[in-house]
Parts: sequence; C-alpha cells; structure tokens
Amino acid sequence: AEKMELEAALSEAEGALEQEENKVLRAQLELTQLRQEIDRRLSEKDEEFGSTKKNMTKAIESMQSAVETESKGKAEALRMKKKLETDVLDLDCNLEHANAANADTQRTIKNYQLSLREAQAKLEDQQRAKEIAHDNLINADHK
Repeated sequence: AEKMELEAALSEAEGALEQEENKVLRAQLELTQLRQEIDRRLSEKDEEFGSTKKNMTKAIESMQSAVETESKGKAEALRMKKKLETDVLDLDCNLEHANAANADTQRTIKNYQLSLREAQAKLEDQQRAKEIAHDNLINADHK
C-alpha cells in the first residue's frame, strides 16, 4: 500500500514535472517568438531610421547648396551694386564736365552774338554813311 502510494506520488510528481517542463518549453518558445518579433521590429526601425537619415542628409545637402547659391548671388549683387555706384559717380562727374563745357559754349555763343550785333550795327552805320556820302556826291555834282 505504501509502495502504491509512493508510486502514485512518484507518478503524480512525474506528471507535475512533465507539466512544468511543458510550461518551461512553452515559455522558451514564447520567449524565442518575442525575441524574433523584437528583432524584426528593431530591424524595421533601423531601416526606417536609415531611410529618414538618408532623406535628412539629402535635404541638408540641398539646403547647403541653396545657401551657397544664395550667397554667391548676394556677392554678385553686391559686386554689381558697387560697379553701378562707381558708374553713377563717373556719370555724375561727366555730367558736371559736360554742363561746364555747355556753359562755356553758351558764353562763347553769347559773345559771338554780341560781336555779330556790333558788326551788323557798324555795317549799317557805314552803309548809311556811304549812302549819305553818295547822296552828297550826287547833290554836289548837280550843283
């Protein structure tokens, strides 16, 4: 009887051990599946991160290129501005010279006009004197 009790206890203990071993195997299987799922998710996240990093790198390169282009454009605009300012100063100087030359020319023209008027007045006076002298000569011849 005691032997049967022991056998029954042993059988029960073996059954319990087998159940616990099955639980351990199921737990190990679940753990393996969880590890695989975690590894798969990590791999997906790594790919996602790599893709995001690649996109961000492209965007940064594009922005750097845009900044360089803008900087070059700004430098060119400043160079052109300085050249235009220099051109304006040169044109101002040339305009002042042209205005001074024009004023000189206007004075010279006025002087020529004045001399011409004086010469015309002198010519008219001499023509009148000639006519008077001619009239006097004709009157003297008639007497």
